[in-house]
Amino acid sequence: MRVLVVGAGTMGRWLAAELAGDHAVAFADADADRAADAASSLDCGTDDGDRYDLLALAVPMSAVGAAARDYAGRADAVLDVTGEMRDTLAALRESFPDAERVSTHPLFAPGNAPGTVAVVTDAPGERTEAALDALAAAGNDLFETTAAEHDRAMETVQAKTHAAVLAFALAGEEVPQPFHTPVSGPLSDLADAVVSGDPRVYAEIQARFDGAERVAEAAERLAEADPEAFADLFAEARE
Repeated sequence: MRVLVVGAGTMGRWLAAELAGDHAVAFADADADRAADAASSLDCGTDDGDRYDLLALAVPMSAVGAAARDYAGRADAVLDVTGEMRDTLAALRESFPDAERVSTHPLFAPGNAPGTVAVVTDAPGERTEAALDALAAAGNDLFETTAAEHDRAMETVQAKTHAAVLAFALAGEEVPQPFHTPVSGPLSDLADAVVSGDPRVYAEIQARFDGAERVAEAAERLAEADPEAFADLFAEARE
């Protein structure tokens, strides 16, 4: 089938590479040069302005509504990898009311692929099923969820986790390697991995999902606790 990937960043390129083995993939991007570069690197085409079998949105969360409106009517099916479900599916339903619709969230950076992919099947069909089959064939582990369950989980696995790790990176100081413990060493490595990413992506996650405030509140409770209160908090954390 003919697939148009909208968004030629790292996630869009990853998605195109997963689909290109069995399907004819083309790129579109707000930056035409970036779309052309992505197409050249993967030996794909660029948007010819015609209709496609599947439209795949690989754009930031904040841009998915505009992208859906811009490409409305250009495909019989639509899939996204934006990482948010509630607002994304609402935008897809509005712009593609009669199309097949599936929202996915690869729970990894493209450099760590293959990995686990959350899937919300909103309006399934042969085209979206073919796309999901291609992701599975590439070694990814797909699992079905709901928009509400997914977005609730992201408050912890993304917003709270990123806030906690970045807070450690901001508060911690450089120490010689021999001083690191089995806890601090891996945490420092994790902080390095996070800060090597794109801050715009992390900012969008914090803006969309609640959670950072809870991390700040928890840290304040720990900082102010006397030994007895600290033990109570420790017991609460164990639960």
